[in-house]
Amino acid sequence: MTNAPMMLEVAERVQESQNVISLRLNVVEGVFQPFLAGQHLPLRLDLPERKLATYTISSDPADHNGYRISVKIEPNGKGGSRFLHAVQVGARIPAERPRGKFVLADDARPVLLLTGGIGITPALSMLSVLTRQPERPVYFVHACLSAAEHSFADEVAEMAARAPNVQAYAAYAEGAEADVADGRCQGVGLLSREVLRELLPLDAYHVYLCGPDGFMSAMRAALVSLGVPDAEIHQETFGGAAPLVKNEAPVSLAPVEGGGGAGALVAGPVVHFAKSGFDVAWDGTSESLLELAEAQGLTPEFECRAGICGTCACRKLSGDVAYTEDLIDSPEEGKIFLCCSVPEGDVTLDL
Repeated sequence: MTNAPMMLEVAERVQESQNVISLRLNVVEGVFQPFLAGQHLPLRLDLPERKLATYTISSDPADHNGYRISVKIEPNGKGGSRFLHAVQVGARIPAERPRGKFVLADDARPVLLLTGGIGITPALSMLSVLTRQPERPVYFVHACLSAAEHSFADEVAEMAARAPNVQAYAAYAEGAEADVADGRCQGVGLLSREVLRELLPLDAYHVYLCGPDGFMSAMRAALVSLGVPDAEIHQETFGGAAPLVKNEAPVSLAPVEGGGGAGALVAGPVVHFAKSGFDVAWDGTSESLLELAEAQGLTPEFECRAGICGTCACRKLSGDVAYTEDLIDSPEEGKIFLCCSVPEGDVTLDL
């Protein structure tokens, strides 16, 4: 896989629901870069406030002719969705190689794809792969507001119809019994613990969860209460909520003089949050400095969590970090990207 950029051309534009469009993007310069189901595509957009934006690929990874991205209009966003909703067939958009760690585990365990709203996009790509694994039970559970906002209903139904291992369920928060009677959805109202318990037989699932913040927090809590190990709930946090299970309070290591006290028990790097006034031992349980900060109850800004958008840039007052992702653009002098950096020793952050 190379890091060479691609030039993509909009080959097709499809209105999926009242607020979601799909764009079919074919490679016209450079080489098609393969992707894994669940990964996203970084696009270079000609916008004043947003030069780079990432959108989850919703097409089948086996299709090497190009990519499909599906975008919900966000009137109060940074302009990326408005730009893409206005783009027409024939427009050209530069792109980087696909990336992201929210991907299917390579084993035969049952899968629950649990999505809300536009969070359906990575699950579509995953579902296309899982239909080719007939021995693997798959539950595709999607929640949205109404039929008008139910994107990809026919596509999911078609995939489920040709794959006996797939069971699909859709719930409309503001639906009516007529929606159920006419087959547009299978449930009305919010997804709940009780609904999940009725839908899912006891099994050792891999869970892939994606959707709005409140939806993900509620579903994660419901699944854990049903006995699903938290470690098996893979959550797409692209612009979304952090994992539910976090430390309830900061892990504070008070400075100790003379090498005694709690500070002397710390082995390995210590991250000092200068503005917040506490120190935290880096023990490797967090995947990034962003996750470590969130575990202490801090709320740094972020968006892509993959070192692409630059939203999580933070001043580093001292120390060194290493990056876990190949950066497309470097941060400004004196700053680091929290979402994909880990300390190489003691580090002080302006947080």
